[in-house]
Amino acid sequence: MTDELFSDEIKNLENKEREIEAKLASALLVHAKVKLVEPKGIPRSEGKAKRIVDKRQV
Repeated sequence: MTDELFSDEIKNLENKEREIEAKLASALLVHAKVKLVEPKGIPRSEGKAKRIVDKRQV
């Protein structure tokens, strides 16, 4: 969310969440629960990405 879109009105945020959920379902055929958070509300990953090697034989 950007500062311009973020507001304290729960009704507006819930409408935006439903709108995003509908667009995801329409475009990707995936139903996902969307939860909007305030800007900078999600902590950045500080660790290094772990590489996974798939050793299965098909």
